[in-house]
Amino acid sequence: MMLSRFYLVSVMALSLVLSACQSISPLTLPDIEAESKARVAAQAGDYDSAARQYEDLAESTGGQHRARFYIQAASAYWQLGDAEQARANLAKIDRSQTDFSMGFDIAILEANIAIQAVNPSHALDVLSPYQAQQLTAAQQRQLYRSRLHAYQAMNNWLEQAQQHIALDSLLPEQERLDNQHKLWHALTQLSPNALDLFNPGMPPAVDSGWFALAYLVQAYQDRPDVLVVAFDDWKRSYPNHPALPEVYQQDLDIGSVLPAELQHIAILLPDSGPYLAAAEAIKQGIFAAHYAENSSVQLHSIAVQTEHESGFSNIEQAYQQAVSLSADLVIGPLDKAAIDILSRQNTLPVPVLALNQSTEQLHKNNLYQFGLAPEQDAISAAQHAWAQGYRRSVVLAPDASWGHRIRQAFIGEWTRLGGVIINQAIYQEVDNDFSLVIKPLLGITNSENRYQDVRRVVKSSLEFEPRRRQDIDMIFMVARPNKARQLTPQLKYHRSGRVPIVTTSHAYSGQQNKQDIDLNGVFIADIPWAFPSSAQSDFAYNTLTRDSEQGLGRFLRLYALGTDAYRLSTELNRLRQDSQLHYQGATGLLSIDEAGYIHRLLDWGQFNDSQIQWLQAPEGIDSEQNNWR
Repeated sequence: MMLSRFYLVSVMALSLVLSACQSISPLTLPDIEAESKARVAAQAGDYDSAARQYEDLAESTGGQHRARFYIQAASAYWQLGDAEQARANLAKIDRSQTDFSMGFDIAILEANIAIQAVNPSHALDVLSPYQAQQLTAAQQRQLYRSRLHAYQAMNNWLEQAQQHIALDSLLPEQERLDNQHKLWHALTQLSPNALDLFNPGMPPAVDSGWFALAYLVQAYQDRPDVLVVAFDDWKRSYPNHPALPEVYQQDLDIGSVLPAELQHIAILLPDSGPYLAAAEAIKQGIFAAHYAENSSVQLHSIAVQTEHESGFSNIEQAYQQAVSLSADLVIGPLDKAAIDILSRQNTLPVPVLALNQSTEQLHKNNLYQFGLAPEQDAISAAQHAWAQGYRRSVVLAPDASWGHRIRQAFIGEWTRLGGVIINQAIYQEVDNDFSLVIKPLLGITNSENRYQDVRRVVKSSLEFEPRRRQDIDMIFMVARPNKARQLTPQLKYHRSGRVPIVTTSHAYSGQQNKQDIDLNGVFIADIPWAFPSSAQSDFAYNTLTRDSEQGLGRFLRLYALGTDAYRLSTELNRLRQDSQLHYQGATGLLSIDEAGYIHRLLDWGQFNDSQIQWLQAPEGIDSEQNNWR
């Protein structure tokens, strides 16, 4: 009896197992090997292969597995930049088969697609059901980043700041500094009233501390004495705040805030030696701007001499003299060696606007470095050319240190933008015939070689006209005026045809010259003052040109440098707060980076009928809304 009962139970159990096996659809269980291959492809960055494999897995499975594979396929397509295919895979998902985590993954993808389609409000709606406390740390990072991108699309600085604050503690240490800089940028776009009104908490809360710090900097930036006291009070209220490390104190640069009304400016430039002519042009530019302002600021000239052989300089004594004169700002020195000496001082109690750049890359509190670095010309040329739609360039530059600097700066910026350098060549400045350089650069030599190969095969003469390579969008030419006038016709002779030639300010002497007819059609990146139609609205420019019988000539850019140096005295407080803020000056569109270096973006022009003609200011700047006074 017991055996029969046992037999019956065994049969029933076996029947249940078989029944269960029959109820499992052959589409339910995924192919483990195929899933592993898809995962490896995604991890290797082969998103195209991963997307197709996940689609195949989704079609061959069912239930939650199918939903998961469609999500992974959509994610791979999103990584490829194919929003349409990502959206199509999400549409195939049976939402009843998804759990909370899958639903969140879908929401993140849908939000990102909406942001790309410039529909940030829909992105925020999709994300609204999810609260941080429901999510893992990794999911919280995704949530805050997607919200951040949505608010960026809406130019909502307040909410951007909130997302940066929420994201900060979730980031690895190496990513926090960048996040905090972006947070600071968002906060500095808000008015003091908004910062006070929307401060989300009380001391010593971290989020409250960020708002309070931004408030005091925005409210008291023109009152350095009040700002110092307010900052000390802030440190007591938020003793462990992440903005306390030295890097943030340098960013705030409390000691370098200039008073709203300057009383004294000291000008530290040489009164003899090899830099005398340059120094005089800069001084005249400073004085022209000063008189144009009808300013009550007192200007004090202090001579600085530096001996390059011995390394001796009186710059320290000259700087101390400026301090004793109660100078609010020092303009100068001009010599790099003197700037190096100042940069090694323990402190600089009075801000210095140096008119060159130190040989050492450094961040020195109260030291701003402003000059006419040739690399900035190359960067502007690359950005303007890219904006015109050019993508493939050849580069022609002289075998000289200045030429190498410009060439490398152009190549660096061009490739950063996504451009391609398809060939480059170096020429000797002592030469006059550049055919041996130009022909290989443009592919003429290869064309001639192919003709010779064919001629040897057929053993007879053929009609032949050499052709340049056809994949060149533009030619970047680095040259001084005389060589530029020689190179341009020779490039055209060797079939450059309608390929645009782009150059830097070094190709233009600074004054009209009938010989520049050889440069007709060449595009140039140069300072605003190089273009009379742009510069004639500037009172300082008109004053200088009126007082000079022969025009500003080769010192044009130094006059402009002096003018901008003076005018920056009232702009430093604003520009130093954020590297994305700009000032339209005589030497270009000016900004200050976190290390105190002043960067210039130049205007875009073209030679026509031997004259340089203005085309446009840097992208995003309305030329009619400049800051010249």
